[in-house]
Amino acid sequence: METQQLTGQASPEQIQEWKQKYKQGIYAIEVDGHIAYFKNPGRHEMNCAMSKASSEASFDIYDELTKRTLIGGSEDVLTDDQKFFGAVHQLKVKMEGKKASLVNL
Repeated sequence: METQQLTGQASPEQIQEWKQKYKQGIYAIEVDGHIAYFKNPGRHEMNCAMSKASSEASFDIYDELTKRTLIGGSEDVLTDDQKFFGAVHQLKVKMEGKKASLVNL
């Protein structure tokens, strides 16, 4: 069975290049036949995204985060509302970061 090409799909060579460039890692979000590639956010990107936080516009955080971390692929994942809503579910995982434990001493 032949694999369907996703809109915005990068070549294996491009993915390897991004992996070398973005040492904190990269990830992709696939939604409705489209794929977008992002670098893992650092403190700067998270700070900029969190500065957009407001109770009236809760999606602004995700909008800012995706704009600051997008490295390639289909921009429809960001500009089409339905695709963006689907991507937001995955972005929440990235905003959580690594799991940590509190150890009382």
